[in-house]
Parts: sequence; structure tokens; C-alpha cells
Amino acid sequence: MYKKLTIILIYAIFFSACNLLEKNSPNDLDASTAIKDGASAEAALLGLYSSMQRDAYYGGSFPLLTEPLCNNASTGGFQVISLTQLGDKEVTPSNLIVEETWIAIYRTIANCNFLLEALTDITDLDQDRAKSIEGQTRALRALAHFDLLRTFGEHWDTNSKFGIPIISRVQTIQDQPVRATVADSYTFIIDELKAAATLVDSNDASVQYMNIHAINALLARAYLYKKDNGAAAESATKVIDSQIYTLLDKENYSSLFFDRRSSESIFELSFDNQNRSAFNGLTYSRDEALRTEIFYLAATDLDAFFQTRPDDIRATLLNFSPDNNDATIQPDGRTQKYRGEDRKDSPAYIVRLAEMYLIRAEVNGLAAGLEDLNLLRVKRGLPAATITDANLFDDAILAERRAEFNFEGLYLNDLARWGQFEVVTGKASYKQILPIPTREIIASGGKIEQNPGYY
Repeated sequence: MYKKLTIILIYAIFFSACNLLEKNSPNDLDASTAIKDGASAEAALLGLYSSMQRDAYYGGSFPLLTEPLCNNASTGGFQVISLTQLGDKEVTPSNLIVEETWIAIYRTIANCNFLLEALTDITDLDQDRAKSIEGQTRALRALAHFDLLRTFGEHWDTNSKFGIPIISRVQTIQDQPVRATVADSYTFIIDELKAAATLVDSNDASVQYMNIHAINALLARAYLYKKDNGAAAESATKVIDSQIYTLLDKENYSSLFFDRRSSESIFELSFDNQNRSAFNGLTYSRDEALRTEIFYLAATDLDAFFQTRPDDIRATLLNFSPDNNDATIQPDGRTQKYRGEDRKDSPAYIVRLAEMYLIRAEVNGLAAGLEDLNLLRVKRGLPAATITDANLFDDAILAERRAEFNFEGLYLNDLARWGQFEVVTGKASYKQILPIPTREIIASGGKIEQNPGYY
């Protein structure tokens, strides 16, 4: 009886539907009651990873919803207004896909805070294991805040006041968080990751859980976005020099997406037939699927980009052939990064080794970075580039990031960081981040300020 009640309470906390500023108190279920010993803390940690696997977060929508905004994707769907807004780059603060994403990410943060609060009173965990749980939880909390910052905040400008609300403790009904500055947002994210690095087991490299190398990889990404080039290079080098991960060659590249836990994967969320992801249904579904059935199609602009790179093996993961796709899908195609028609178990690739080489190449510049850039190019079937101009090197880095990470939710951030969004899309630069959902602004009593340009 009591064991069943504990399990029910854990599930109630980790799968309840409440937004950041829900009027019902998030303390209706007390973490100290539901998470009261080592066993329930372990269950709560697994529940935390499960909360990240929701369809609106890393289970589907989050890595995909910004792809139409940077010309990598077009949208299908059955005249879904919120999806059409993404395809037209005319997103409004009432967009339901955006709202669900905001809620899902802050739900993960709330789950982290529940677990961290409860850990202080748990006495039956081995000290090293307690530290590992705390480290994983704090790293995931940092990741969630970083995902919010790069999606809803002016992440490219550390002088901007438009960061994100930082939620570092269990909220009460009286709490009405406000936006932190971008600088303060980065400080919180980086401090959390640095603290987590001292807590997790340094010998554990399990790719399906937050590990020391994933933490260093996320630090490299955060420092890159913050424009702290020295720290970004140092963190990326730690991952590369660990020698745990290796880049796949051209002949084996496709296994990166068709297999699981490849030699390039630093941190991925796994799914299976009982715990399915939404990626396949959103991007491929099946060979004969109609355009209306698929939410995110590969855009002709992405096809044109790869047409200029005929030897790039990554082009094989795009299908624009009318022989394979339903005619109504033309002239758009489909990415094949999430082919999981049978089991619906396509994983979420949160951070990969290729990103570490590209981060180090970018921050080191032409003189020191060309070797890293060419290492990846050759592995992907391209000839080594001969570049003598720094501006052309920058163009090559941006192009390589598009080739590598299309349909993985990073390219819009790259355009924003490089000041290229308006040039590439023809849209006003304020659209390079998403609007804060209207319901959140209302719930805050107006204390959360909307992003400039949105009304």
C-alpha cells in the first residue's frame, strides 16, 4: 500500500502538467514526501530523464521547431495554424507549439528542483552516489536553462536584458519570476555545469545519462555562445582528448543515425518500442506518407545547399526523389535522420563529437582551426579545404555547421550568433528567437517582459 502510494506521488510530480507560473501551487505535492529515500531518489532521477523525453521537448518538437525559421525545413501538417506560423516565419506569442515547448522545458527544471531539494534530507545513499545524482540533476537543470536561453533569449548579446527566468528552487504560488539578463543567465548555466563536473562520476561515460564529457561538451557550447573563446576551446579539447569518442568515416556515417550510441555520441536520450519518440512521425512517417501527414519537411533551400557539395555524405540523409516520396511532397523532401518507422525509437542526439571539433575550429580561427575543420570535412567525404582568408574560413565553419546539424536545432542559433539571420532569411532579426508565450506573461502579472518585436 505505502509502496504504491510513493510510486503514485513520484509519477504525479514528474508527469503533472503545470506551466512555469501555474496558479495551482506546485507545492501541492511535497518533494520531501514523494522523494524520501535512496530508492525514490533513484526513481526520481529516471523520471527526470523521462520528463526530457516528452514530445514537446527532446522527444520530438524542440530540436525541430526552429528548423523552418532558418530555411532548413518547410512545414506540412493538416493546416495546423501554429505549424504554419513556423513555416512562414510569422510566429505569434499565442503559438501552441512554442507554448508547449516552454512548459515542457520548465517542467523539467521544476523536476530538477524537486529532486535537489529532497536530496538534502536523504541519508541512505552512498555519498558518491548522492553526489552523482546531484551532479546529473544540476547539469540537466543547466541544459534546460540553456535551451530556453538559446530559444527565447538574446543569447548572442551578453549586454542584453532579455535573458530567461532562472528557476533554481521549488516555486510557491507567491513566486512570480522575472527575466534575468543574458549575462546572468550565462553565469547561472556555466556555474551549474562547473559544479556538476565536480560531482558526477568521472569514470562514467554512459552516453544515455549526463556524464563528465557531456558536461564539458555543454560547457564548450555555452562558452562559444557567450563568446568566451579560450574557455570554449579548453572545454572542447577536454572532450576530444578523452579519446573515448571517434568520428565515423564516410562509409559508416549513416550508422550515426540508424544505430544507437555510436562512437560520436556524447549524450543522447534513448527510446524504445514501449517508450517512443515522436521524431519519425514528425519528419518521415513512412515511404508513402503524404505531405499533410508530416510536420517538418526538408526545404528546397537545404537541398540547394547540398547540391553545391556533391561529395558530402551528409546529403544522403535528405530524400528529394519523386520515386521515393509521394508526389505531393515535391518540391520539398524529407530528412532521414529519424528513420524509425517500425519501432518509433529514434533517439535525441543532444551533443555529438563533431560539434566539439567545429567549436574548437571556430574559436581558434583560420590559423589554428583549419586542421579541425578539415578533419571533419574529410570524414564526411569532402576534400580538405585550402583557405587563406579569415572571412572565407568563417563562411566555411557556418556551412559545415549547417551540413552537420540540420534538423538538430542548432542552425538558427548559429545564424543569430553570426548576425546572419536577416541576410539568410530576409526576415527581421527579432524573429531569430521565439516569443515568450502570452499565457506566461499574463500569469506573471506582466513582470515577464516580451521579446522586442513581438506583441
